[in-house]
Amino acid sequence: MASADIRIEDRHLALEADAPFRDAIDHLLAELDLLMLMLYREVLRFRAMGIAVEDQFRGLYVSDEQVDAILSRKDGEMTAAAISARIEEQRENLTRRAEASISASIDLPLERLVETFSLNAFERLALLACAAVEVDLRFETLYSYAQNDVNRKRPTADLILRMFAEAPADRLFLRSAFSAGGALIRNQLIRTAGDPQRQDQSLLATPLRSDERIIEYLLGRHTLDPRLRGFATIAEPERRLSELRLPAALLKSLLSAVRCFGDSGAVLILSGPAGSGKRAAAEALSIETRRRLLVADLHQVSSLPMSLPEMLGLLRREAILHDANLLLSFGEALTDDHDGAAQVRCDLERHLIAAGRLVCIATESPALDLSALTWPILHFEFAMPSFQQRFEFWEAAIHNGAIPTAASIDAGALANKYVLSGGEIGAAARNAAHRALLNDAEHPELRMEDLEAAARAQSNQGLRRLAQKVETRNEWQDLILPPRPLQQLRDVCSAERYRQVVYSSWGFQNRLALGKGLNVMFYGPSGTGKTMAAGVLARELALDLYKIDLSTVVSKYIGETEKQLNRIFHQAQSSNAVLFFDEADSLFGKRTEVKDAHDRYANVEVAYLLQKMEEYEGIVILATNYRKNMDDAFVRRMHHIVEFPLPDAEYRERIWAGLVPPSAPLDRDVDFRFLARQFELAGGNIRNVVLAAAFLAAEEGCAMRMEHFILGTSRELQKMGKMPARSDFREYFELIRTRG
Repeated sequence: MASADIRIEDRHLALEADAPFRDAIDHLLAELDLLMLMLYREVLRFRAMGIAVEDQFRGLYVSDEQVDAILSRKDGEMTAAAISARIEEQRENLTRRAEASISASIDLPLERLVETFSLNAFERLALLACAAVEVDLRFETLYSYAQNDVNRKRPTADLILRMFAEAPADRLFLRSAFSAGGALIRNQLIRTAGDPQRQDQSLLATPLRSDERIIEYLLGRHTLDPRLRGFATIAEPERRLSELRLPAALLKSLLSAVRCFGDSGAVLILSGPAGSGKRAAAEALSIETRRRLLVADLHQVSSLPMSLPEMLGLLRREAILHDANLLLSFGEALTDDHDGAAQVRCDLERHLIAAGRLVCIATESPALDLSALTWPILHFEFAMPSFQQRFEFWEAAIHNGAIPTAASIDAGALANKYVLSGGEIGAAARNAAHRALLNDAEHPELRMEDLEAAARAQSNQGLRRLAQKVETRNEWQDLILPPRPLQQLRDVCSAERYRQVVYSSWGFQNRLALGKGLNVMFYGPSGTGKTMAAGVLARELALDLYKIDLSTVVSKYIGETEKQLNRIFHQAQSSNAVLFFDEADSLFGKRTEVKDAHDRYANVEVAYLLQKMEEYEGIVILATNYRKNMDDAFVRRMHHIVEFPLPDAEYRERIWAGLVPPSAPLDRDVDFRFLARQFELAGGNIRNVVLAAAFLAAEEGCAMRMEHFILGTSRELQKMGKMPARSDFREYFELIRTRG
């Protein structure tokens, strides 16, 4: 055989290495020199056994000449004993060089990887043997030759055991290093690369390969695994726990968790609404433990192109490689499938071991059940900030000096109307500043209306899927009502504006466990302005109005109605919205005597609604045509009950005149007083008549005349089931007879 030169000639690996990576690459190449020397010894042993393939099918196997060309040395062929001595000498030199580099604070990724995962000497060599193929293709040829199979271009467990363990007893003992529970496989440092169709293949015969992420790490490229980049990031925390605006009791508990479990590891379940400070707390915990934070968003966990165990294993490995704590946001995705919840807990237990670091699971659901895990599990609840905290958040966000603020800005009013988290308040203030720049780039000014619009935009828009958002254009002057209901509506606005003064500043919230919201009932005949009044209230309070579509709520299936209502109230809580239940008596009707199962479950629905209304801290408006149909329990829980009566002649005349826009052509012969005096119509009916008259006039290409209003009124009465009478229409009755 030709002389063998074990040293790898190409020191740059066809790569222009940057200066920070040269030490890592030089150290790795020296280790590969040693590995090739060990492989040379195995080649000599293999040849001595005389089992190499030699037949007429040349080119289908690795020839001696190919191997000799790779293992060429200037000092002639060496014996196996001489190679063993050379191996020990080179190993000692490498050890001394590594110790000197570490003493000089030179980073050696291979040594750091060995220390991080607590690999023993054999596991270290096995990892290096699997990685060699990924940085030098000559090892493919040598592995194929040493395993007497041209298709085996990667090392098997059998080859690695033969290379690094001479005694058969040692090989049997070290075989467990390639099991699923071994450090190499468990931490995904190496993985099997066998044929999936050969399930019966022996562990010893299964090819092994190193993961690409580990190769990058060994070359000094410390980046996030590409498979995780779509939903995971490495955060560099900046704020400590003491700098967070969280309740003192919660901060104290979090600090205690760091002191007790920061080094040994624990699972921290952080439950609370979106934006309530869970991520900020996880970042602060990482600062306290002197680690970075690996953040994984599980919102799209079901669509990831990998199994849950694989994903958890990659996250665990990445957290270890970056010396980071782990935050799993949207943790409820792990147990949304209740049938598979037990398997998820098993996967968490096996693939996301928390030893030595903190694993934070952020969730909006306080009912996340991970009780079966054997790790220490700590629960922390993050509530939405109180009125005083929201006020402080708004003050800090508004007066940051970036843009001048208008004198009309009221941080207290914003804190009162919009139940937002600190993060949402900061985002709203930034969006409002952008609006101000769009309005006037040279002299921007932050205005109250910009902040209110941005605050509404920050609210959870999930309610749009369950209810219809009502655009509110009407104002107080559009409401034509008697003085009493008008004053009651203004009282509703005052109750909402000063709610926090009464509950928070004056301490009434300490006397009331529930029922801090504002429940209002509107009752009266159809068309008397109940929906318009709800819109005026929402516009006055700068809140969104959502009309609940009862057809999507009420279900004939037992329990479905409660589920829909729970979704509505849950989404509304974070939407800062006014909920408007029209025709509410169909949903909030009286409970009846239980005569059958349907009565019993109908009563359960009513009781459930009572509970959700008491829990909701926003505004709920119930509209009904008949107050007597409402259950007494609902009436008792109403803070305000406003009657919308049918308008009398004076109010009807105002409604007639107010519904015609100033830009509409109106003939002088139109007599609204006559129409108001003769026809007892509600505002909704009058609106229909005015629109019908407008279309009749537009069709004729003329101004709106009295005959158009008479014809529209006649048609509206017929819709209501009333026949036009001469006593009502008087001198216009003949017009109806001729054109009706």
